[in-house]
Amino acid sequence: MDKQTADKKIYEYRDKIFGFAMEKTRNVDKADELASDIICEVYRSFLHAENIVNLDGYVYRVARNVWARYVRSLAESRSFEDIDSVVIPYYDKRDDDNSEEIAALRREIGYLSDRQRQVVYMHYYRELSVSEIAKRLNISSGTVKWHLSNARTRLKEGITMTINEQNLGLSPVKFTNMGHCGHPGSTGDTNDMFDTRLKQNIAYACYWQPKTLEEIAREVGVPQVYVADNLEKLVDYAYIDRLDNSKNPKYRTNMLITDDQKCGNTNALMDKAAEYLCEDYFPEAFRKFESDPGHWSFSCADSDLNFMKYTVVMSCLMMLNNLTDDVDFDKFSAKRPDGGDFIATACVVNDEAPLTEERDPNWTCGYMYKRAGRGETEGSAFESISVDCRYADRELGWRDNPTSDWESLVKFIDKGKDSLTADEYKRLCDKGYVYEDKAQPVVFKVKLSELAEGESFFYYFRRFFERTLPVSENVRAFAAKLDEDFYERMKSAYPEHIRPAAKAVFCTETLCSPQLIPRCVEKLLKKGLLSPLTDIQRKSAFSVLCICEE
Repeated sequence: MDKQTADKKIYEYRDKIFGFAMEKTRNVDKADELASDIICEVYRSFLHAENIVNLDGYVYRVARNVWARYVRSLAESRSFEDIDSVVIPYYDKRDDDNSEEIAALRREIGYLSDRQRQVVYMHYYRELSVSEIAKRLNISSGTVKWHLSNARTRLKEGITMTINEQNLGLSPVKFTNMGHCGHPGSTGDTNDMFDTRLKQNIAYACYWQPKTLEEIAREVGVPQVYVADNLEKLVDYAYIDRLDNSKNPKYRTNMLITDDQKCGNTNALMDKAAEYLCEDYFPEAFRKFESDPGHWSFSCADSDLNFMKYTVVMSCLMMLNNLTDDVDFDKFSAKRPDGGDFIATACVVNDEAPLTEERDPNWTCGYMYKRAGRGETEGSAFESISVDCRYADRELGWRDNPTSDWESLVKFIDKGKDSLTADEYKRLCDKGYVYEDKAQPVVFKVKLSELAEGESFFYYFRRFFERTLPVSENVRAFAAKLDEDFYERMKSAYPEHIRPAAKAVFCTETLCSPQLIPRCVEKLLKKGLLSPLTDIQRKSAFSVLCICEE
C-alpha cells in the first residue's frame, strides 16, 4: 500500500482502534497507550502489505495481536509469590504502585466459587479471623482454612498463568444464522435465547470439552457470579447439559454449532446436487406437470404455470426425503420449558470476521408448516407449507409466518373478502397473499373423499407425489452417496457427542435440503426452464396451501 493511501486509511480507522482499546482496557489512559501501539503496528503493516481483501478483518487481526502481547506483558511482569502480603483496598487508588496487581487479584477472585469468595472477602477485606468466619458461615474452622489455602493456590495459578491467545476472553466468538429444527416455544428459539455475546461464548466455551463453572468463567474472561446466572438459564432450556450432580459439576453444550473454518467446503457438493437435479430430475417433473390437464391439482391467480413451477421445485425437493436412513429426530430434539421442541443450531465466527457481512445467497428458512383441522378455524381445514429464500420477498422466516395469516386466507378463499375484518384484509394485501382481490399463493385442492381417516394433508401430499413422480433407483443411489460425502466433509467440525445429531440434521436426506431451492432455481433460470417472477409473485412464492374441496 502506498504511503498516501496508508495515511488516509489509518485516519479512517483511528476512532475504531481507540474504541477497541477502550473496550478492552476500560481506562482512558491505558486505552490511549494501547491504541497508540495498535496504530503504529497497523500503519507499518499497511506500508508493507498489498492487495488486502478484507480491510476490517485485517485491522482487527493486528489489533487483537497487539492486545494479546499487551496482556501477556502485564501477566509476565507480575509477581505474586505471597498473596497474603497484598492489601486489597475497598476503593481503587489510581496512584497506588500496586494498582495493576490489585486489579488482577480482584479479577481472579471473581473466578472463585461463591463460598471461596465469601471466605476471601471476610478474611482479607473484613480482616476476620478463621474462627469468626467459621461461626458466621456455620462451617468448621478446618473448612475455612481449606478454602483459604485452596483460594490462595488458585489465585496464584490464575495470575501467573500464561495467556492463551485462543482464550475466549481475548478472542470472543459470535453466533450467526441462529435457528432451530423443530417447533419454537412461547419465548422463541435459539436467536431469542442467545441475545448476548456472553451467553454465546459460555455455550462455545464448553462445546468441545466439558468444563466446570470456574473453567467456563476463566475461558470467557468473566467472573463466576456473572457466568452462573446465564449458565443456569441455558441449562434450564436444555442448550447446555449438566453432566453430574456433584458440588462442582461439569457442563457440556448440547446444540449444533458450526464453525465454517473447521468444516470442509460443502458448496461444491451442493452445487453438484443442484446440477444433477436440474439435469436428471426437474425436466421430467416439469414435463409431467405441464402435460397433466389438472396440473397436479395446483391452482393460482391467472393460472400462471411458470409461477406454479416454482412451487413444484419446492414440493419435489421436499418429497425427496426418506430415500436413505430413517432418522428419528425426536431423540436429538430438546424439550424446552416454554413448550419448544427443537434442535438448536448456530454458526460461529470470531471478531476477525468483517464488520459487515453479505448474506449467504443460498440462505433459506424452511420448510415451515402451519395447519388447522376441522372445527379449529372459521374456514376449511388446511395445511400450508412454505420456504423463504432470496427468490421470495420475505426475510423474517417463521416469525412472519403465523397461522392467523393462513386462517384469514382460507376464509377469503371460502367466503370472500366480506368475511374478513379490515385489519385481516389489509394484512393479506400487505403480505402479497391477496392482490387485486385474488388469492396469490398456490393452492393444492384435495377431495375430502380421497383423504384416509385421520390423514393429514401433508401425508396425502406425499402419497400424491410418490404416485405421480416416483423416485428412480438412480436418484436414490445419488442421494445415499451425497449423504456419505457430506458427513465425511463435515464430521471433523463437530465434537464427538454432537456428531450423531449433526449427521441427522446436516448429512442425512441432504437431497431434500431447502438450501438446494435457490441453487436449483438459479440453474433452472439459466437453462430457460423457469422465467423470473413478478414483484407480486415473489411475495408468495414457494408457498402451497392445501385445502379440501367437496
